[in-house]
Amino acid sequence: MPAARVLGVVGPRARTGAAVGGVLVLLLTACGADDGGSASGGTAGTSTAPPAELPEAEDISGLPGAIPGEPFPDFALARDGVVWISGVQPGIVGYDGATGEQRAAVETSDVMLAMDAGFGALWAVEASDGQYPDTVLRIDPATGQVTARIPAPEPGVLPESSLAVTDDAVWALTGQFEDPEDRSLAAVDPTAGTVRDVFPAPPGAAAVRGGFGSLWISVADGSVVRVDPADGSTQATIDTGRGSRFLTVTDDAVWVLNNLDGTVSRIDPDTDDVVATVTVSAGSVQGGDIAAGDGSVWARTTEELATEVDAQTNEVLRVLGPPAGSGSVAVAGGMVWLTAHDVRTTYRVPLS
Repeated sequence: MPAARVLGVVGPRARTGAAVGGVLVLLLTACGADDGGSASGGTAGTSTAPPAELPEAEDISGLPGAIPGEPFPDFALARDGVVWISGVQPGIVGYDGATGEQRAAVETSDVMLAMDAGFGALWAVEASDGQYPDTVLRIDPATGQVTARIPAPEPGVLPESSLAVTDDAVWALTGQFEDPEDRSLAAVDPTAGTVRDVFPAPPGAAAVRGGFGSLWISVADGSVVRVDPADGSTQATIDTGRGSRFLTVTDDAVWVLNNLDGTVSRIDPDTDDVVATVTVSAGSVQGGDIAAGDGSVWARTTEELATEVDAQTNEVLRVLGPPAGSGSVAVAGGMVWLTAHDVRTTYRVPLS
């Protein structure tokens, strides 16, 4: 996903070299995690690779199939053969994962955080006031119709974050960049379309995903907190890397992109240990994103365009370029999809 945006202005998240991006990094990394006295997973058994020279980047700029988008292609999510991309008029557009043809269009206001899917619906959060995300959207993926608009608890959903789906709820982090100590975890009942529970979240919480019966919350100080969705209690606190943010879940692991280190940490949910740390970028990541599919984990980076990691061996398989600012990543239809909002383009690259 793209990096910081100027809140209150609908437009691309602020990009390479922009001052607001630096402010965002400071806000997110100055926060301390609170494990609430819980058990700590630590890093026992970690296999941490030293910073390594990445493979030479493949130049994908001349590949066919790139899709232009206005005002700026942003967050991407692949589900059931469709890639949903926010920031494309009229708000969120669904594309056929194999052909790139448009399948659906959803009219929304600005979508400032990563989407998720579950309970037969696509879930997103819009900023109805043009400033902070304040409304959770339940969207019918077959028709593109918004079937519910659910007010989020004050002060609204945290921008540049993510949604999470568990067995019985859709979850969002609430809060504002200006107050990293004030974070909450809100559960939306997917059927009733109401906020069911609100639990405290770790100070500095950055993003959340669901998996293995738990919620996994990244904290920008360099940790991931495992939370019980039944009561919001902390099950483990796991040291990861500096600037931990976006997460993805595979069959046997939770992966987090550490923006400041330019690495990805692999967490074993059976032991709550980091079992591998993989260098995916030659520098820090501004915004970025991470997604899994077809046996690989893809990191959307800034110094490069994207880096592919083998989900079994933890080895870097491919690096794509050239750089195109920040953006998001998804895998569908035999393609890796890469949004690049700075150049208003979504790239489609065949998988190896």
